Amino acid sequence: MKTAALICIFLSASAHAAPERSNDEIKRGVADAVRRYANAIACPGVKVRPDDVLALTPFEDDYRRLSRYAVLWTGDMGCNGGSGIVASHVAIATINNGKYVVDPRQSSPVVEFEAPVRVVKRVVSYTDETLILQGNVHGPQDTQNNPTVPVRFTLKVDEKGNWKMLEKRVLPLGTIGG
Repeated sequence: MKTAALICIFLSASAHAAPERSNDEIKRGVADAVRRYANAIACPGVKVRPDDVLALTPFEDDYRRLSRYAVLWTGDMGCNGGSGIVASHVAIATINNGKYVVDPRQSSPVVEFEAPVRVVKRVVSYTDETLILQGNVHGPQDTQNNPTVPVRFTLKVDEKGNWKMLEKRVLPLGTIGG
């Protein structure tokens, strides 16, 4: 009788287990969710690739409710009702009940993304609460849409979910990804 009870408990527990997901499958799912979110709040045509997905807290069977992914996307937020400026923004996605979901309370435009550049060109590195990024700022002779001075900057997420700049440094001209 004890054996039958243990078998029933095991079968019911395994019936509710989440299916295994590969890292590539997760990145594709997160990228698709962020692409749909970005195109809903910005001008159509925002592209998000699986390579754009940063696993802040990766999906693991024991901790699947804690998974968090950051995706930097570039577009004109608000489109006709917006500023008319194409810029980089952040979206935070999770996996909830097997579905890929963007959390708008932790994503642009609700949270601040304090990048000194209009468009992020490169992710240098990241942790669950910091992003080290590169892009270009305007030099004294630059035109409005062609910043040429490469910078590297660090953003850290605060207790409200805002990405605040900790430091910024100018890189040598011609730096790759700047």
